Amino acid sequence: MLVAMLVFRFGQGLYYPFSAIYFHNVLGISLSLVGVGLAALAVSSVVSGLVSGPLTDRYGRKPIMLASLFGAAGTFVGFAVVEGFVGYLVVSVLAGLFGSTAFDAARNAMIADVTQPGARSRAYGLVRVGGNVGWALGPMVAGLASSAAGGAAWIYPLLFAGTAGLAILVMISLTLLARESLPEVVERNPALGKTSGVKAALSDGSFLILLGAGVLLYFIFTQDWQALPVYAKNFVGIPDGQIGFLLGANGLMVILFQIPISHLIDRTSKAAALVACAALFAASATTLLLTDSYLGLLIAFAGFFTLAEMILEVAGPALAADLAPIKLRGTYLALFGSCFSLSYGVSPLVAGPLLQAELPDLIWTIQLIAASAAAVGLMVLAVVRKHKKT
Repeated sequence: MLVAMLVFRFGQGLYYPFSAIYFHNVLGISLSLVGVGLAALAVSSVVSGLVSGPLTDRYGRKPIMLASLFGAAGTFVGFAVVEGFVGYLVVSVLAGLFGSTAFDAARNAMIADVTQPGARSRAYGLVRVGGNVGWALGPMVAGLASSAAGGAAWIYPLLFAGTAGLAILVMISLTLLARESLPEVVERNPALGKTSGVKAALSDGSFLILLGAGVLLYFIFTQDWQALPVYAKNFVGIPDGQIGFLLGANGLMVILFQIPISHLIDRTSKAAALVACAALFAASATTLLLTDSYLGLLIAFAGFFTLAEMILEVAGPALAADLAPIKLRGTYLALFGSCFSLSYGVSPLVAGPLLQAELPDLIWTIQLIAASAAAVGLMVLAVVRKHKKT
């Protein structure tokens, strides 16, 4: 799974950094309509999470991963051949339904199946490092290819086709090498599918607290990636080269420190780790409120924010897996994964107008409130879990 994630994220890295440039500059789709496509993708990804989780629990992790990779490959080919907004919007919806959301849900369920609870954070951390290496290399290769082509329009569909080809390569590799990990207790359960796994998951009070906290934390996570580059350039006056270093420092920190942090999370309460995550997001927002210097941004983003991100991306799914009954593990993890999709669609709707109105401090204030609310919920969850264990 580590190697699969490296190759898959490398392929995605060929597409995402230049997709908006292609759709706007080459196809002539306005930036606002490009945003509509991204919002449609986010909404359909939430729907995918609601459907793919129960399917993963009923039919297995491997079939859903393979189907998702095939669907992702098809949508990237679709993005390469669309000629206007309508086609772009249709493919965006399909990308949300059949793309990486279902793959990530099945992948996380498989990792939980084959690891013990005391090692899950490290397992998720390892796979995430692989994904980050691929994500770092993909845009670099895409940038070099675009430069070699002189920025010609034809290079972008070729990059998108390369993304599709790599998704097919991962699909073939998993077909040949990966074993199904669906626990036998699920395979023997004749009642599975007759009752709503989603309904059962949403009736779990502890899991509902985690979902609420997850939406709030991913709201901050997705919003900073979208808003900070614009804020740094337009409000702080930081040149593009330094913004690139700011963003690159995040990836370097993940590669260097994700595994040690994951090891620490495995040795403590995952709910308590997520409280620390919320506190770090709050520290990042506070730093942005108090300073408008490049050093302040570096501390806020490459420091506090990146540490929080590393905790969230491993402690979140690990705790969701711990809370889940074995027969609903895929459903729980898919629903938790939907927190990212939902936040990805909502966060720019908040940050965009506030940046347009030149009110960036209100963005960081809202983030501080969101982090505080998440921390309160997670502290309640930590107390509840401790009480249940005793």
